[in-house]
Amino acid sequence: MNNIEQIIASPIYQECLGKNNGTEVNRMFCNHHFEHLLSTARLTYILILEENTPFITREMAYAAGLLHDIGRWFEYQSGADHAKKSAELAETILSETDFSEAESSLIQKAIAQHRIKNDCHEHRSPLSTALGRADSLSRTCFRCDVWEQCSKFEGQPNRDTLIY
Repeated sequence: MNNIEQIIASPIYQECLGKNNGTEVNRMFCNHHFEHLLSTARLTYILILEENTPFITREMAYAAGLLHDIGRWFEYQSGADHAKKSAELAETILSETDFSEAESSLIQKAIAQHRIKNDCHEHRSPLSTALGRADSLSRTCFRCDVWEQCSKFEGQPNRDTLIY
């Protein structure tokens, strides 16, 4: 079984997806279901290809995308940053795959940093940067009826000013 199949089949991964779905039943904003994770994974890989980053494989890009929001439920329950919880959960899940320790570490770091803005002084890997962009690009904000209430647009007069 390849790494991506191992991630998807992981009982921890499946449990986290269920928790995300359960905590977002009445959420009026974007959800963090499998479809969002898969879209983010695909876009991460496309961005990696566009940047011609040879040391990041398709499986690494997909793993980062599929795992980046698996701790979202934890943020709803505790108020803590979901990116850090997702990286922590990813560590356990990735340990059950055939990724090397170095690959797993890079994936975890990208997940932990996927919400950091590009103008931040913290060094971000190409995978982290691509994952963050892919996460934003996977959203259909232009079709959202409640965009004015979304924290993503806080302080912005309209959704056209959102920089992807």
